[in-house]
Amino acid sequence: MIKNSLLIYRVDQQEIICPCYVYSTRRRSSETARRITFQFSNFTSLKPCHNVKVDTTFLIWLIGFVEGDGSFIISHNKVYFDLTQDLKDINLLYEIKSVLGFGKILTRTDKHRNVGVFYITGKHNFIRLAHLFNGNLITNHKKHQFKAWLNVLNKQYNQQIEAINSDIQPSFNDSWLSGFIDAEGYFAARVRSCNTSKSGKRLLIDFAISQKQPDVLILIRNLFNIKAQTNIRFDPSWKGYVFYLSNKKLLIYLVKYLQRYCLKTKKGVDFSKWSKIHKLSMKKEHLTEHDLIEIIKLCNLSKKPKVAFSLSPLRVGRRI
Repeated sequence: MIKNSLLIYRVDQQEIICPCYVYSTRRRSSETARRITFQFSNFTSLKPCHNVKVDTTFLIWLIGFVEGDGSFIISHNKVYFDLTQDLKDINLLYEIKSVLGFGKILTRTDKHRNVGVFYITGKHNFIRLAHLFNGNLITNHKKHQFKAWLNVLNKQYNQQIEAINSDIQPSFNDSWLSGFIDAEGYFAARVRSCNTSKSGKRLLIDFAISQKQPDVLILIRNLFNIKAQTNIRFDPSWKGYVFYLSNKKLLIYLVKYLQRYCLKTKKGVDFSKWSKIHKLSMKKEHLTEHDLIEIIKLCNLSKKPKVAFSLSPLRVGRRI
């Protein structure tokens, strides 16, 4: 069985990874190619005529975002798709609509809050959307959800779009993780009493992602070269899993990554504050009173350094 090589070129100090496929070593009645990189040729061939430029970095970010916040919906043997965001991020929904070249946006009240909803209508737009995500998903949950959705779409619109298997994994070399963090990420910092510190205080800083299933969290943990079976815990309160990271040196990888592939929701503001706090935490000397005051100022929550705080709430027990 021949396995195609993964070709990597460097252009202006950036890695360009050529699309390629690997094949299962098991012999089956029909060999199936497994995609290991994001591929958009089928989608771009169907893009609206007025949408000339295709921003693949944005599309990869969008896939990560949808895997966290999007919904492939089946109802009464028909397919639907939507992305729901708080009104503070409604401009992002308009950007998504602009990049894709199709879709509609409405506002509504959802669980006592006002939200914006990006949704799809029309046969051609659903087919375009199917080709955007087909073979480009990473989480097992969304893969299974999408395959069921695609089967209904084929019947509804008399199509024969075959589901593409993929083994794409999270990477620091593309924007998927940024989109996923925009949907599911959590930045936190807190100050606690510490008898061994000159200031009497200790800064704790964390990053976390929550999911109902641990498979993608294990892949994300692998990015940080964490060998032990740690940093993922089960939360019985909502029967889900949390990947957490508080090692300040390992968090440097995350900071550098998100500085290259920026967050697009208002969570980017949280990250900006959090990364400044992280920079303070990397100082070799103990935190001074001035440092602690600066941390509180960044979080804009309390003038008392002893108060614990977080920059954005961890959303648990939510739809994924």
